[in-house]
Amino acid sequence: MAKKEKEKFFNFFILNVKLKNRHTNKHLNEDDYIRLFKDLFKAKIHKASSNQKHCIIQNLFPQKDGGYIKYFQGVLAQFTFHENEKWFNLEQLDVDENFSIPDNYFPDAKRTHFLFIPKTHRFVYISNSEFSANPYTIKRYLNSALDEVIKNNELVDVDVESDASTLDKILKAPVIRKLTIEVNYSNPDNTSDIQKFFDEDIKDANVGRAKIEATRKDGSSIDLKSSKILFGAAQSSLSNGETLAKIEDNDGRVIDLNTQKFPLKEKVFGLPARMSELIYEKIANLFKR
Repeated sequence: MAKKEKEKFFNFFILNVKLKNRHTNKHLNEDDYIRLFKDLFKAKIHKASSNQKHCIIQNLFPQKDGGYIKYFQGVLAQFTFHENEKWFNLEQLDVDENFSIPDNYFPDAKRTHFLFIPKTHRFVYISNSEFSANPYTIKRYLNSALDEVIKNNELVDVDVESDASTLDKILKAPVIRKLTIEVNYSNPDNTSDIQKFFDEDIKDANVGRAKIEATRKDGSSIDLKSSKILFGAAQSSLSNGETLAKIEDNDGRVIDLNTQKFPLKEKVFGLPARMSELIYEKIANLFKR
């Protein structure tokens, strides 16, 4: 008798994949994102996710509603990458010049489930005890790998979604001494008016990346919400960059906060057979278009 599946939690990280025209800064459409990930899979590209690890898309399956591709799902593999050069033999205490591992074999392989949703251009992967890679390592892999398959007139950029609670801590701080906000190109999402103002403003100015540094007046605190530029940039950085803040807490202690250190980790609850659909529905609600 088959073992009955039980409902459980599935934790996942989210990355924002942004594809634009290199010459016009115009964002591209769902078909371009579909083509991008199909090409990535077909090319069997593996790239570094850290100094010793590489990642690759193991398989890719479209989930359709009629002829419409709602999302791709598949397996993301990570392994230890090595050059097949000189190997040391501990028994002989010498280099074995004749030994080599068969080509295309790599150790320490770990795998996890992933989704890519073209409409919201979000890449999601399951994080658990078997696959606990930091999302910034997956960002490194995706940036390098996708760059190999884009067209000559395209640019791709990947950012990790940050937890908005970090920005809330900055806003609630008794004193904000300094802010450094870095943002890059953003694709259209259902954002607040003030974030939309900032995103559209830098696009109109043909700005691909922006860095803003703000320092308080002596004896005062930066009023983040009073500035459309600062507040809009800080909100945008949650999906498109980072915000660093030097604040004081209620006891006067100076604390450094960085949104990059607090990636957004979401979860869904349900049967394993429903996992992908539950994640898709949650992403659709979080990042409405």
